[in-house]
Parts: sequence; structure tokens; C-alpha cells
Amino acid sequence: MIIICFIGHISGAHLNPAVTISFAALKYIPWKNVPVYIGAQVLASVSAAFALKALFHPYMSGGVTVPSVGYGQAFAIEFIVSFMLMFVVTAVATRTRVVSILFY
Repeated sequence: MIIICFIGHISGAHLNPAVTISFAALKYIPWKNVPVYIGAQVLASVSAAFALKALFHPYMSGGVTVPSVGYGQAFAIEFIVSFMLMFVVTAVATRTRVVSILFY
């Protein structure tokens, strides 16, 4: 959420394909730009995964998240946290006033 609050007003907080597809569906960006955004997001995520593996592989599982609770509970928590994140993304990307409210 911190990254979204800091760069959301600049980039529209396009950090993953779900955000990009949502913004295209809401007509904030044209559909013709969606493949470029998603391509860049996939390339960035793969690069980040390799960076995590290079940095943490000898010490940890290479940045892999393994739930310590049941799959149903992990899914529910992920769903709730993702909903809150998308709410913040939408607020920051569609309202210029939100960023100033958050930091004053």
C-alpha cells in the first residue's frame, strides 16, 4: 500500500494485471494499452522472482510464501487483503486529493 500511495498519482498504481484490467474495464485506460502494461508487469515480476532467488536462496526458500494455516483460511485472508489493496489503488488512482489527505 505504501508504494501505491507514493506512486499512484504518477503511474495510476498499475502494479499487477488485475489493476490494469480493472482500469481498462472502467475505461480509465484504453484496451489497446493493456497488453503492454501486462507484459511489463509480468517481466517485472519474473525479474523480481529471480532477484529474490539470487538473494535469499541459500538462507530461505527464495521468497516463497507457504501458508501456515489451512488453504481455506489462507484464501480468505488473501481475498480480504487484496480487496483492501484494490480499494486503495482505486482511491489513489482516481482521486488526486487522496494522496494529500494521506500525508498531511
